[in-house]
Amino acid sequence: MLRLWALMIAVAVPVSAMANTVIVLNSDDDTMSVISGTDLKELSRGPIGRAPHHLMLTPDGQDLIVANAGGNELVFVDPATGAIRRRLPKISDPYQVGFSPDAKWFVTTSDRLDRVDIYNAADFTLAHRLSLPRMPSHIAFLPDSSRVFITLQATDSVAAIDLATGAVAWTQPVGPQPAGIWMTPAGTLVVGIMGSNHVAEIDPADGHVIRTIETGRGAHNFLAAPDGKALYVSNRVANTISVLDPATLAVTRTLTAPGGPDDMAFSAGGTELWATGRWRSQVDVIDLASGSLKGTIPVGRSPHGIYIHDEPPQAAENDAPPAPAHDVP
Repeated sequence: MLRLWALMIAVAVPVSAMANTVIVLNSDDDTMSVISGTDLKELSRGPIGRAPHHLMLTPDGQDLIVANAGGNELVFVDPATGAIRRRLPKISDPYQVGFSPDAKWFVTTSDRLDRVDIYNAADFTLAHRLSLPRMPSHIAFLPDSSRVFITLQATDSVAAIDLATGAVAWTQPVGPQPAGIWMTPAGTLVVGIMGSNHVAEIDPADGHVIRTIETGRGAHNFLAAPDGKALYVSNRVANTISVLDPATLAVTRTLTAPGGPDDMAFSAGGTELWATGRWRSQVDVIDLASGSLKGTIPVGRSPHGIYIHDEPPQAAENDAPPAPAHDVP
């Protein structure tokens, strides 16, 4: 009881605004950690809602949206402090979330309910709901906002959906347990193949696999460097992060990140890479100049989504999420 009371107090008293506040979602604890990016210390941890997994900034950068899949709600928090501003209920099982590039559509995947919801972003009214078996997971958009691509972890496939109509344009197998998905500068898509040791480059026109690039076991999620010169891939089973050339997709470097690296974010002007460690209840901070582990910060159980309020503010993780033997999303 004393610990629960302390956690509730920690969330009730907002942390002062800082230039480098780090917010981490602890999915199995139903909590949110607020960390000092300067001191590499957890400042507070408290309840946020049931099964928080992913988070992202609103297009205007004013709010950070926390998606509580188990609570069927979105929570809007201050990105600089983590203070809760409001809750939006009746958003069904929002596991992963994303705004289309034109900010017209807001898409949620429901991996527990095997469906995708497309909302009007202006007021979060439901425009389309469609079943997509099974375990729809991560999200990527065409730059013109005409189409969204969804990875389907349990059917080893990717689906393409027309946003205006909600119609499925195609569904294509790409490899075992596809997770993160990202659009390259050349206009192709790369998918983290979590059930293997590679990422797959696919054609957005029809989903066929163009080639595969070996990174590490449990290839999971992507994050592009702020200057666009590198693409980072978290390999959850291998406990590594691969650095790829975005133009060629060649692996140029491999970093060590113990504890099952999942989502990632940049801090300190792009000189540090932060990664949530799903298996060790920690966040790893990697110095990119040396490639060494700068620090490890204990947080709650199964840390997942991460956001860093740096100067200038950057977009939250691109998403876009499982264990070596029994993968969870």
